[in-house]
Amino acid sequence: MTVYVDVLLAVNLYINYFLIKGAAKLMRRKISPKRCLFAAAVGAAFSLCILLPELPFLVNALIKTLSCIAVVLAAFGRQKRTELIISSLCFLAISFMYAGLMLALWVFAAPMGMFCRNGAVYFDIPIIAVTIFTVIAYGIVSLLRYISDKNGRFIESAQVRITLNGISVKLTGLTDTGNGLCDPFSGRSVVICERRMISQLIPDNVTKYLNSDTSGIEGLRLAPCNTISGSTLIPLFNADIEINGKACDAIVGVTDKPLGAECIFNPRLITL
Repeated sequence: MTVYVDVLLAVNLYINYFLIKGAAKLMRRKISPKRCLFAAAVGAAFSLCILLPELPFLVNALIKTLSCIAVVLAAFGRQKRTELIISSLCFLAISFMYAGLMLALWVFAAPMGMFCRNGAVYFDIPIIAVTIFTVIAYGIVSLLRYISDKNGRFIESAQVRITLNGISVKLTGLTDTGNGLCDPFSGRSVVICERRMISQLIPDNVTKYLNSDTSGIEGLRLAPCNTISGSTLIPLFNADIEINGKACDAIVGVTDKPLGAECIFNPRLITL
């Protein structure tokens, strides 16, 4: 079968782009289109191994492992060893799911324009067929993510730094999909902190509100919060917030109620 390099690279670039986006969604990470495209290009480059003679299993496995690590590093940057392993496994899981769909296409439809060697696949078939299966795979990941968020809370610890007027406080926070609190004016997500953990940062008007003193609180932002125990208003204030060393666009909320953590926030705030 004649393999056209331009078709090989273009199709694999397209497929890898959505596989990486799917892995990012599965791990609740944000990735810019440019970085995703760069990582997809790295993956597409490894598809050129289809042009080589049939490789031994161990050699092929080594190349696939290296390609996976290279794509993950290009997509998500340098990570701790554990995070790298988790990211790689998520990317592999998405890739295997897509490979299963394409295997089904091969078995039941046996398209003449589909060729596989050394773990790389060449498609000389209508692009609509590839598009449909890619969209299906991405849709399955999105559905699984939605069900996970809908039926339970996704909990993960993270290091949070809040800085205001040159003073910084480091907290250990928990991500919580049950926290959908947002600033009603800007729409920014709220990092809810226990008052005692950030007392040195809290502005005077927030302190007065928490102490039930209504004097001098003009301009104070309040966000309605519904909990099992009832409804309340959370006072908000602006500050520089970093989560796991990365700046995020959020606002600080303060409560006297115990949270079970120093602070909590929605996992959507975890960015690269």
